Amino acid sequence: MENLYVPLMVAVFSFAIGCVLGETNGTEKAASLPWRVISQGANSRIEEATQEVFQSEDAWHEWWRRHNAVFEYVNGKTVEPEPPEVDFSKETVLAVTIGMRSTGGHAVAFANVDYEGDTLVATLRYTSPGPDDMVTMALTAPYAIIAVPKHEGPVRFDDK
Repeated sequence: MENLYVPLMVAVFSFAIGCVLGETNGTEKAASLPWRVISQGANSRIEEATQEVFQSEDAWHEWWRRHNAVFEYVNGKTVEPEPPEVDFSKETVLAVTIGMRSTGGHAVAFANVDYEGDTLVATLRYTSPGPDDMVTMALTAPYAIIAVPKHEGPVRFDDK
């Protein structure tokens, strides 16, 4: 029995480290496509859950105005904040809103972006507060927006 103890412990330890570091069993990829976060937060002005893909500046700017819907007053004039710059010849924008929530502590983030065949698959991670968590008592509307390498094929959003 002593001869099995060390190899067994090495196997268990290796398995645990693999789980923590995100190694997979071959059914999913550990690596993902590169992306950049454009914006992420808790205060979208879009009150319903949405999953959007933007291939053009016009559609992106129109959605950004709806999402941002906050105007600044500068020298007595209303100024609309400009949307972040995106080079649509090189990038595609993915945007997710999860709708209105009655408290803080809710969030959405992109966990992985990769291909399945010709489909771009964006995996989302949702966070909600636990029953004993202290949260702000304010309406929130969490969102996440990223830019990925240009993709003109189908896109699917998955939950993690």
